[in-house]
Amino acid sequence: MIRSGEDSPSLTDDQIEDAKKMIGVWLRRDVHTPAIYEPLSVHDIRRWAHYSVGDDNPLFSDVEYAKRTAHGVVVAPPTFLYTIDSGIIAPGMPGIQWIFAGSRFEHFHPVKAGDTVTARARLIDVQIKSSRNVSRYVNQVGEVLYSNQHGQLVSRYEGDIYRIPRKRSGGGFKFAVNGAAEAPKPYKYTDKEIETIAEGYRNEFRRGSDALYWEQVEVGEMLPVVQKGPLTLVDIVGFYSGRRTVYSVMKLAFAERDRHPRNVYYSPTRNIPMHPAAGHFDVEIAHEIGMPGAYDQGWQRINWAGHLLTNWCGDLGFVRKLEGRVTKPNLVGDLTRMHAEVTGKHKTKDEALVDIRWWGENQRGEQNCSGKAQVRLPSRDITLRC
Repeated sequence: MIRSGEDSPSLTDDQIEDAKKMIGVWLRRDVHTPAIYEPLSVHDIRRWAHYSVGDDNPLFSDVEYAKRTAHGVVVAPPTFLYTIDSGIIAPGMPGIQWIFAGSRFEHFHPVKAGDTVTARARLIDVQIKSSRNVSRYVNQVGEVLYSNQHGQLVSRYEGDIYRIPRKRSGGGFKFAVNGAAEAPKPYKYTDKEIETIAEGYRNEFRRGSDALYWEQVEVGEMLPVVQKGPLTLVDIVGFYSGRRTVYSVMKLAFAERDRHPRNVYYSPTRNIPMHPAAGHFDVEIAHEIGMPGAYDQGWQRINWAGHLLTNWCGDLGFVRKLEGRVTKPNLVGDLTRMHAEVTGKHKTKDEALVDIRWWGENQRGEQNCSGKAQVRLPSRDITLRC
């Protein structure tokens, strides 16, 4: 049992080889117990859109509005499937911290209120890596296949989970700090900056029911910016509350620790056993993991890219592909502005598609995430599919 940060194991060749033995094996999905496979309610979708994404688009929440659209019912945002299966595929290597690094969705059908979506997940690759911030770590690449009640493959997902030794093992992030005294000084916003952010929210662009046709789009055009933040602990807790499956609490948390004792983190100051993911809102654990402070769930920024895309493409658009990476910690207090540019457009027999490059920048002008997407739009010579 891992009793504290001092006991955190290092990353060994034997651990890596054991993890590789899991490649191709369909996994039991108890990452967040229990897995929920039951008809999706409007509330499930609304809760994810409002709390986990911060998106008040009525297409994702308002029954009467949705009835007037081509869908006829409330539909889910592009990243909603995280609530069916988190995409965290990181078997083996007990005691080695996992960090979300990036993901790739390929969507084939919209997810609608009333659907029942199930998931199958497996590990498909184990890669040994190094970088300027981490001397040695592992990327576990996972695959999730999501299917609906009609037997249709709704989406295929790939996710990258980095396995990084905790700081006191002798590994971990090089930008780790040893305590509060070494933590970066918080960015203090001026009143003018806060009012500018407020105006950005008040004037956020959303196309909604105004159709955007493929023929109207020009390569090189920029999408309207979507801003997120400044990030607070409330935003992080809200992200958790919007999910259908979260980390276990109280009695259920202790039961999970009994099942997976080597994944437990013990607070050095309080000796309380905690889930290591608590570093998202617990600074002490964040420091041990190697982060300079409490930080967001990396998925949040993939959510924000989805929000950017659906605001732009409107109710008749459909996000066919969405991939992204988180490239820098997004700490409590940071503001992220999401940008995107049209990089190409083409048609197939059945679809009119637009290629997009997206990225996020914080208040210091640093890029903290980036990726690509493909959006299907209505076209004047292709029959609309919803």
